[in-house]
Amino acid sequence: MEGSPLAKKIEALIQDAPLVTTSICMHELLVGAHSEQEHFVLEHLFSNIRILDYTADAARASAHMMGALSETGTLINKMDILIAAICNVHDAHLLTLDKDFSRIKALNVSLIG
Repeated sequence: MEGSPLAKKIEALIQDAPLVTTSICMHELLVGAHSEQEHFVLEHLFSNIRILDYTADAARASAHMMGALSETGTLINKMDILIAAICNVHDAHLLTLDKDFSRIKALNVSLIG
C-alpha cells in the first residue's frame, strides 16, 4: 500500500491530525487477527495511539443516530453506528472505506476509497 494513490490520499488527510481509533474498531481488528504476529502488531499499534471509548454520551448519540437512520429506512450495521457515535461525541473526523458512514448526517466523515 505504501506509495499507492490510496496511501497518498490517507497521508494527506491525516497529515496534521492525531491518529486515534475507537474501542469498537479495536475489537473488530483483534477479532480479525488470526496469528500471534497479527495480534502483536495490533497491540503495538494500540499502545501508541489514543483509543476512544464507548461512553454514556456515545450511547445516547448512537441511539439517536439509529433512530434517525431507521426512520429514513437507511439503517446501517450496528457496530458502525457505535463507531460513528464515538467519533461524533469526541468531535473526531472519521476516515473510512465504508460508504455506509456517509448516511449519518451528524458525522464528520471522509471516504478514502
